[in-house]
Amino acid sequence: MDYSKLKGDKFGLVKVLVRTLKAPLLLPVIPRLAYLAFTFCQPLLLERLSNYLSQPRLDANTGYGFIGASLLIYSGLAISWAFTWCRYFHHRMRTMATSMLVTEIYKKATTAHIGAGDDNAVLTLMSTDMERIKMGLRSLHEIWASIIQAALAGWMLYTRLGVVFVAPMGVVIVCFSGLAILTNFTGDSQRAWMAGVQKRVGLTATVIASMKNLKISGLSAAIGDFVQRLRVEELAAGARFRQLAITAALLAYIPQLMSPPLTFAFTTRTLDATRVFTSLSFLTLLTSPFSQVFQSIPGLVSAIACLGRIQAFLECETHHDFRQVFAKITSKTDEVRGNDKSDFDGGLDELHHVEIKNGWFGWEADKFVLRDVSTQLPKASLTIVVGPVGSGKSTLCKALLGEVPFSKGNVIISTMATHAGFCDQTAFLSNGTIKENIVGFSPFNEARYEEVIDATALRHDIVTLPQGDETNIGSDGIALSGGQKQRVSLARALYLHSELLVLDDIFSGLDADTEEEVFRKVFGPDGLLRRRRATVLLCTHSIRHLPAADHIIALGNNSVVEQGSYATLATRQGYVQRLGLTETGKSDVTHEKAPSKRTIRSSKNDVLNRTISITSSLGSNMQQSRQVGDKAVYRHYFKRMGLFVAACSVIFAALWGFFINFATNAIEIGFLTHSRGAGLTYWTDDIGSNRPAHSSAYYASIYATFQVCCMISLLVTALALLIIAVKRAGAGLHQEALRTLIQAPLQFFTNTDTGIVTNLFSQDLNLIDTELPEATLNTIVCFFIVLTKTYSTHFLDTLKGITTIRAFGFLTNEVEKNARLVNSSQQPAYLLLMIQEWLNLVLNLVVMVIAVVLTILAVRLHSNSAFAGASLVSLMSFGDSISGIVIFYTKLETSIGAIARLKAFKETVKPEDTDSEDIIPSEQWPQSGIVELKGVSASYGSNPAAENGSNHTPTLALRNIQLSINAGSKVAICGRTGSGKSSLIALLLKLLHPLPETAMSATIDNTPLHRINRPTLRQRIIAVPQEAVFLPDGSTVQANLDPSSVSTPEECQSILTTVGLWDFVQDRGGLNAGMSAGTFSAGQRQLLSLGRALLRRRVRANKGSDNGILLLDEVSSSVDHETERVMQNIIRTEFRHYTVIAVSHRLDMIMDFDRVVVMDTGEIVEIGNPAELAAQPGSRFGDLVSTSAK
Repeated sequence: MDYSKLKGDKFGLVKVLVRTLKAPLLLPVIPRLAYLAFTFCQPLLLERLSNYLSQPRLDANTGYGFIGASLLIYSGLAISWAFTWCRYFHHRMRTMATSMLVTEIYKKATTAHIGAGDDNAVLTLMSTDMERIKMGLRSLHEIWASIIQAALAGWMLYTRLGVVFVAPMGVVIVCFSGLAILTNFTGDSQRAWMAGVQKRVGLTATVIASMKNLKISGLSAAIGDFVQRLRVEELAAGARFRQLAITAALLAYIPQLMSPPLTFAFTTRTLDATRVFTSLSFLTLLTSPFSQVFQSIPGLVSAIACLGRIQAFLECETHHDFRQVFAKITSKTDEVRGNDKSDFDGGLDELHHVEIKNGWFGWEADKFVLRDVSTQLPKASLTIVVGPVGSGKSTLCKALLGEVPFSKGNVIISTMATHAGFCDQTAFLSNGTIKENIVGFSPFNEARYEEVIDATALRHDIVTLPQGDETNIGSDGIALSGGQKQRVSLARALYLHSELLVLDDIFSGLDADTEEEVFRKVFGPDGLLRRRRATVLLCTHSIRHLPAADHIIALGNNSVVEQGSYATLATRQGYVQRLGLTETGKSDVTHEKAPSKRTIRSSKNDVLNRTISITSSLGSNMQQSRQVGDKAVYRHYFKRMGLFVAACSVIFAALWGFFINFATNAIEIGFLTHSRGAGLTYWTDDIGSNRPAHSSAYYASIYATFQVCCMISLLVTALALLIIAVKRAGAGLHQEALRTLIQAPLQFFTNTDTGIVTNLFSQDLNLIDTELPEATLNTIVCFFIVLTKTYSTHFLDTLKGITTIRAFGFLTNEVEKNARLVNSSQQPAYLLLMIQEWLNLVLNLVVMVIAVVLTILAVRLHSNSAFAGASLVSLMSFGDSISGIVIFYTKLETSIGAIARLKAFKETVKPEDTDSEDIIPSEQWPQSGIVELKGVSASYGSNPAAENGSNHTPTLALRNIQLSINAGSKVAICGRTGSGKSSLIALLLKLLHPLPETAMSATIDNTPLHRINRPTLRQRIIAVPQEAVFLPDGSTVQANLDPSSVSTPEECQSILTTVGLWDFVQDRGGLNAGMSAGTFSAGQRQLLSLGRALLRRRVRANKGSDNGILLLDEVSSSVDHETERVMQNIIRTEFRHYTVIAVSHRLDMIMDFDRVVVMDTGEIVEIGNPAELAAQPGSRFGDLVSTSAK
């Protein structure tokens, strides 16, 4: 439906749910009314049986009637409440509502335009808010049934005790007024709590996805502290909500605890055993519904507030495809489909696929990135878009896809271009195999698949993977290098049957050799796209390909500065001519013979077993932890909450059970059940005697004292478990899990699904904060009375790649896949509810047997009417007490599974730190920057030498590295994608593990690398990753530039001026303005990342150390050549005394370096001076230079 129609209606989504689920909502009504009728039969049976037993002579037939009546009443109670009737229908309705909401949230996420909603908010809606809604709907049918029950019980009480029945009604009215006041604060506290959860979960998801870059940047500790502070703030906000809930619970208990003594104290009727126990049973039926309502209201209000948050998301602006589809009907008749037809003043000619007329495009209202753009994409041609950083190249790509939120003018496309093969600047890959990512939802065609594998030069890379193209690449393709991810993304676009391809900076992570090969095979004269006669728009900084373009669009100053063929633009004074290119012929680069097609799938080795074992180990341990709630898990939980708090909870719960049992009979209420029975027996015996020892007021005061003690015990228990324990355990368990996450080796993030880990920090922590303390409280209270949460991964993938999914036309397939995942995810929870209700039925049938036996004994033995009455009153809630223990314990086991999973996560994921890392260098280290690697071999495994106890040789990322780097020298690392360049950087940052026999051969400033403390190492060495990392959206520019807060605003401004970003930042509010990663282009993000490194260098210089090591991993991959020269100058001047080790595919950037290291398949194949190697015949580096120059 169109949820925008709900705007203005605060409860619009609630009404939609009611209309949609009308039948499931009404189905439980009849069995619930039957249960209500059987419930009122209990006090009537008690009254008649007590009168019967008070007679001196008993009629046997009447006694048999009572036995039959007890059998009928208690079996009716069991069956009417059983899962086959009331509870079954109710649970089915809750499951349906949950599935519907999850599906609608997912559908809305796929149709919302980029930037319309906060991904963090959506993630919270799918997890925390859904749990609150399910909890709030638990007592939906109890509210209306409780009102009917209270009215009938009040009338029956009036017939027994007279007008004194207004005493409990007065107590109820006072408590209800207090609850109404509390409700005014519940919504605000709920929203504040959910906002805190949303912020923390969103940042955690970002941290999990960006952990490699955080570790490289040395920001993991700072970000971890930031996340923990958010967790503490979230718990504080949650505590305010729970305080209101505890107050509401106390208000709910007051009527049923204080009404009986007040009623008996003020009644003028004679109190005999029959009247006391009959009245007490009606008082129970009168007050317990109000208690039910009182306790249900906070949860219901919370659920409605969460539904309001979901409604606000569903109402948010929908993605509007502003493009106009032009279809040729006949040679004389044209048709236009799309929006703004009135502004359409012409169609596409037969020579063009796409046309933009006077287009204005931007990401914020009235702030257009591109202005007055008019251009055309010729059919069956290659159009290349060039321009400086921030000129709007990516915005133009999104405009062609209809993904820009603010636009004016016309974008006209042909019907053959409605779906486009799209490659985003940051490659989107889902958690699956290479083959699954390439094929997607398209039909599999072996010939087409092999064709795109060859065209993207992936065959050589696939052979090196453990299971070929069936290898799972992990979330965001973390198992692949940057260049491999770009080529898999390109292969997916090529596999799609589409005549239009939009490719955004696909060469940023490719070395010159691989780039040339891919360009030749895909875009060259005999390339794949030329043979298919496809229309291609390619945005790139690789300007050497411009001569091969059919059409060129140069952007600058927020518009098109020039466009045309290369021959035309090269002779015209403009942007292209200033690039100084010369047209060249075909590439003569030779290439290695590609592996056979069979090799792709036959390349399997033992690495796969080790790769899978880590993920399987985590999943298996966590799965087992859900099956068995062993003692260690409970000890772990109680230890985190504090043993004193746990002891106080148990002691006061025991006192609660004692006081309430001794004082009176059973009363069922909301989520707590208990039984009472002994005290009233003495009272009725005394006042029924000829010479009573005490007045009714005396017994009523004792009765009231016990009830007050009950409330005090309950209050202390609730405060201990719901406030203190939640704060302590919640913060402690989160800190443990976060520390485990940050200290986990890189291999963990490569092999583990981010959805699994994100669930630990969202749904499991929500269980710990909500259901677990409640289940613990209910379980121990009931115990003493008797004595005396897959679709997450898919959803995250969808949020990350929504533009690609829409461009490919896969939305319908993704929605269907989500529906299947939602259905699968609901089955276990639904079956658990059914099992619980079956158990409830069995226990109620046991109560039926007990009731029948009690009635038989009372009738046959002519029992005292007072004891018979007390027994039957106690039996009214005995079944609920027994089933409460089992059901609440089941919930406790389910909730404690969250603790078990966090515990398994901590124990299974071994930290990357080792005991041998005992050296913590000074702040001035490294003073020289000397790096020595003597025959070092390394693997990403945590213990490559003896992984899983196997004897095989581990698969190595680096082999026999022999490299000596002098102090202050500048060394470049080159090679094709996947050759081990970034692995060498990872080795120096201890993200990669040397083999034990070569560990001593790696040193920095003569300090063994394997003995240096890892967090300290990453703090001392300045490193810039290829993908810039940022704090959550809304954080200030200064906080992103200086996460550790070690500089002044003036110093931050100086840094931004140096990297050329100050004017851009100043136009958007300055240093204290909120920002998001999307505010900056990819090139600007890399400049800001370099600025962060420059700030760290200046901070070190202020402390007296102007020497060190700078590691750069493709820092200029997404910038134009002019910006690249700026970055070169910054590195050359600001880091002139530093040892610089730079991975780069841009060879122009490193020609003035002291040395260049060429790598291939994890080995160094060539070392030397760049200029000398470039001039040397047969040099590998020389081949790369000649290739990049073409």
